[in-house]
Amino acid sequence: MPRSAKTRRKKPARRTAKPSAASQPRKIGYGSEPGFPISMAMRAGDFIFTSAQGDHGFNPADVVYDKNGLVVSDGSRLPSRSMADETRATLRCIEATLKEAGCTLDDVVDASVWLRDPRDFHEMNKAYAEFFTRNQPTRSIFRIDFMFDSRIEIKVTAYKPMTAARRMPAGKTAARPRRSRRT
Repeated sequence: MPRSAKTRRKKPARRTAKPSAASQPRKIGYGSEPGFPISMAMRAGDFIFTSAQGDHGFNPADVVYDKNGLVVSDGSRLPSRSMADETRATLRCIEATLKEAGCTLDDVVDASVWLRDPRDFHEMNKAYAEFFTRNQPTRSIFRIDFMFDSRIEIKVTAYKPMTAARRMPAGKTAARPRRSRRT
């Protein structure tokens, strides 16, 4: 015997499917540097990796090398500054890149620092400590000759679960704010 409309069971409410891990982008690039085929940061799952960054601005076509392949001039025309100032400016660049990826310096778990001159370590270390007051990530420091007029570059890895970070559609990258060239 058929049931009346009043006694029929209600259909269960449709559930909205949660996005599966497979539907989430595996890699998301953030920012770019004009003239270079790189992302300033790349998210891979819950980790964000930045490119090595420094407070410099140069055009690869303007770099002048000596006969041994060492940089004579990179044409950047940036003024001389202290190691502390160059370190602070570099970390501000890293901070801006991380912000674009939905992170802060508090999310950094590892840092790699490249110095041209090991004698700059003490001054760099004091300025670096100003930025990592609560969370001191692991860090490696290397001595290196750069391809441009810079004394320091820093690259970091941050940890920020996907659900906590702002998401950007796959294939989209936001432009990196351009630093003014000081002459």
